[in-house]
Amino acid sequence: MKKIIFLFLFIILSNSALAGGFKTEQDCRSFADKLMDQFINSNFQEGLNSAKQYWPMPEIEIDGMANKIKQQWPIVDQRFGKAIAKEFVREKRIGKSFLRYYYLHKFENHSIYWEIDFYRPREEWKINKISFVDKLDTLYE
Repeated sequence: MKKIIFLFLFIILSNSALAGGFKTEQDCRSFADKLMDQFINSNFQEGLNSAKQYWPMPEIEIDGMANKIKQQWPIVDQRFGKAIAKEFVREKRIGKSFLRYYYLHKFENHSIYWEIDFYRPREEWKINKISFVDKLDTLYE
């Protein structure tokens, strides 16, 4: 069976004065949990809209990501079944500047995982990347 890998990788190389930030790591985690709740309910546009104020990426690119997910999601639903839950897996860090949360997006027949990355260039955390993948090998490492 052909492997389906969905990966949307957006790395921000510069700060935008328009993007706000999270004050604490707990704020980041709380936002990531709420974002995953939106994704579990297939509310990708709403979830990504809520990320715009914290993500120094052009809105048109975030909207494009939402559109791509919306177009491809019927394949995920057909292959993996109905979404049933999220599960927080772990967090990883790079120094004091990068923070990544891993979540399982559980379906009836399989699971994918989401990576939600935050970057702290100064005092506030900003979203740096949001992606999902159906290959779980990385989580076993």
